[in-house]
Amino acid sequence: MTQGEVVGIAGAGHLVRRLSPRARSGLDVSRAFAAVYVVLHHAVASITAPKAIDLLFSFGQEAVIIFFLLSGFVIFANERDRVAHPRGYYLRRLRRIYPLILIAMLLSTVLWATGLIIETFSWSSLFGTLFSVQDIAFLKPGVITAPYLGNDPLWSLSYEVFFYAVFPIVMIAWRRNQMAARHAVGAIAVVAYVTYLAAPNHFSLVVAYFLLWWTGAMIAKVHLDGNLQIGAVLPEMIWLSALILVAAAGVVFYGSHGLGVFPILMVRHFVVAAAMALALFTPLRGLLASLSLRIARPAAVVAGLSYGLYVLHVPLLVQTGVANSWLLLPAFAGTVVLAYFSDSFLASRLPKAPRD
Repeated sequence: MTQGEVVGIAGAGHLVRRLSPRARSGLDVSRAFAAVYVVLHHAVASITAPKAIDLLFSFGQEAVIIFFLLSGFVIFANERDRVAHPRGYYLRRLRRIYPLILIAMLLSTVLWATGLIIETFSWSSLFGTLFSVQDIAFLKPGVITAPYLGNDPLWSLSYEVFFYAVFPIVMIAWRRNQMAARHAVGAIAVVAYVTYLAAPNHFSLVVAYFLLWWTGAMIAKVHLDGNLQIGAVLPEMIWLSALILVAAAGVVFYGSHGLGVFPILMVRHFVVAAAMALALFTPLRGLLASLSLRIARPAAVVAGLSYGLYVLHVPLLVQTGVANSWLLLPAFAGTVVLAYFSDSFLASRLPKAPRD
């Protein structure tokens, strides 16, 4: 059995040992694919590439939605029992996510101070990223502050931190009445997005997106229960469908401003989450799992670096402009080395959080 780590963008913990080798390899491959795709998405966007290549790598936002589903899946599977002890749970989350955020912010600061990247320093962006309320303002309204020094992939970490924070609270309700809690999560998400449409704000948006993460969590539940039927996640699919309809109504109300920005961007996100969830209950799941076994070892290596690659690649590869020069390869090698140091080497030497 491999002991690789997989937790969406930035979760923690070993692969769930109760999963089959095919399932574990599938998680590794999914995480590795999403991370590499996001890197290529930003690299291609920063250079002049053929239109076909631009189109092929124009779905970076969808790759992040895959991360949200993966994160919910593995955090639930690893923490379902241990989250009853919230002190240890929160320490494990902090230990996993914040060291790399701080390293990424330090890297951006060094590159900015030496003139290698040209960005406007902002105290609000600095503290906003530290307190995880950052997002990308040109994609959606209601943003509090931008990611620190233009490292745009950090936008998703503000959502992840919120998901981690509320998970123990949701699990209290889930233990008391699972079905009621599942419907409550969906209903609250839909109402939150309605409030976002009425008065765009960051808090309403992350509450709405929790349903995507929670869908991954409930897929983990039914997978571990051995109940791989689409009806087992019917509450989540119902509320995801409702969320899609509300988002579509938002397009009608606000009008279209482009496929990559609000309000159509949210429709894309919600549709992709629903489609990915549905795909896991079709024969496609078995086919992808079988294919994953063939590349399990290299995928596990890349998956182990995925969080580091995700938060470090934009300052090093995109903002410095090396993607347009011969320095691309050495800069990429440096990104991989720094990702390994930050995501694997450093993590293994930090004080262990209690495992409860």
